[in-house]
Amino acid sequence: MFTSSWDQRKGSYDFVIIGSGYGGAITAARLATVNLNPKPSICILERGKERWPGNIRFPDTVDAVMEEFRNDANPLGLYELLNYPDISVIKGCGLGGTSLINANVAATPEADVFDEPAWPEALRWNYLKPYYDRARKTLGAGPDPRAANFPKVQAMERRAGQIGMKPFLLDLAINFTESDINPYGVPRRPCLACGDCTTGCNHLSKNTLYMNYLPMARRAGAQIFTEAEAGTVERGTDGRWLVKGRRVETGEPFTLHSANVILAAGSLNSTEILLRSQQHGLSLSPAVGTRFSCNGDFFGLAYNGRFRTQVTGFGNHAADSPAAQHPPGPAIVSAIHYDGKRPLAERFQIEDLTIPSAYIAAARRAFPMLAPSQKDDAEACKRIQRDLDLSVEYDPDGALNHTMFYLVMGFDDARGRMDLHNNTVRVLWDDAGRQAIYDTLHQELQMHAKAQDAAYIANPMWSFLEMRHLFTAHPIGGCPIGEDSASGAVDRYGRVFKGDGEVHKGLFVADGSIIPNSIGVNPFLTISALAEHIAESKVRELSGE
Repeated sequence: MFTSSWDQRKGSYDFVIIGSGYGGAITAARLATVNLNPKPSICILERGKERWPGNIRFPDTVDAVMEEFRNDANPLGLYELLNYPDISVIKGCGLGGTSLINANVAATPEADVFDEPAWPEALRWNYLKPYYDRARKTLGAGPDPRAANFPKVQAMERRAGQIGMKPFLLDLAINFTESDINPYGVPRRPCLACGDCTTGCNHLSKNTLYMNYLPMARRAGAQIFTEAEAGTVERGTDGRWLVKGRRVETGEPFTLHSANVILAAGSLNSTEILLRSQQHGLSLSPAVGTRFSCNGDFFGLAYNGRFRTQVTGFGNHAADSPAAQHPPGPAIVSAIHYDGKRPLAERFQIEDLTIPSAYIAAARRAFPMLAPSQKDDAEACKRIQRDLDLSVEYDPDGALNHTMFYLVMGFDDARGRMDLHNNTVRVLWDDAGRQAIYDTLHQELQMHAKAQDAAYIANPMWSFLEMRHLFTAHPIGGCPIGEDSASGAVDRYGRVFKGDGEVHKGLFVADGSIIPNSIGVNPFLTISALAEHIAESKVRELSGE
């Protein structure tokens, strides 16, 4: 276990880092391992709890998943679902942040994404590439060597071939081969291709932040405190920062003093802390709370097609169980990237998704009610009936294992904004789901379903009664990076702008909230690269370079 006892905390630190996701874990690790005398004192504050297969198993039944949703009665839940008028957001809570429940995809945007006006001139692709490479290596990301054997990858090839394209294998933060203690002192095991990545890996195979950057920081002397929620950041009379918050379980208030504060609590929470701090007198750029984006996320299903796709996870089932005999592969394995000569705003990427074991029983009941009727297809009807027989725990020839589940990312307009309502952040984004890109994604997923000879199911909240409600696992923006305080909440080094255009000394943001627009691919490697850049810049300053 990496967590320090709360009574071991100091009253003052050189760095207090709020959040233990990619931005927080990476900046903590790089600052903790810097060769300085004296060594900087560092602590990480995480509002969730520490969990990994060695102490708390991740849920793999629907009842266990429901018990892990975060709410006022369950403030330490693993999953947090936030609903706003035009968009819903899912994210992870716990030591390691959303890395605990993401789909592991370490993706690199196209170079011209960084040529967009929202990005500072200094942060072009040629500058950022080494930081992407550094993060990818530390996270141990690479393609699944078994990928060609997974039917869902073969299904992706079916549609790709129709349009003269090929799916490609994605770099995944997963251990596929080693069974040992990794370089950071954490035990690991090879991936079983069980498909439960997005509810939490119980097999020590997923390279979450618990497997790399967090132990790196801990072994180098950083203290990690869980169940500690920061509320505001204020400037003390001595010029140092005051981080004020409360213990989650007891409500006990606390104040920590620090020369530097790095906000890395995620798009929603870092923005919330800054907006709340502004009410306590912190001067901020008017850009705080702007340029919120869902990274163009869109979901859809090609349900009950002619071809077996093998997309249901088996989680903790025994290796000799029927489900384990048909491994679906990791949550996501391959993608089709639609670029060509399209303008950036019209590009997108479609990825295959596996359905985790916890959701299978519910999906077997729900999808037949959501799908267009297939009553004229006798074989399709038989597959549905096989799924409805819940006495059979796993059926490779049921409708669900003839289904493709897709995650799509494109380029939205990043016009979402955030403010405080009852002291809690909310997202306001009128007609977010009515942007033209979503009609394009909807139409292409229909063609994917046709290629599988399957029924198409769009996100019901988007399609039902033309509601056009979006759902995202990739909230970004809110503290956008910019050339100056007119265009950004932080500068190219992650330093927070004041209202007068100067920067606050010692106050930084280093998470997905600083990404100023959609990037068209899964964002965690971009968050990681930016955090590596921000940390290195601070290390150089500390070293006198």
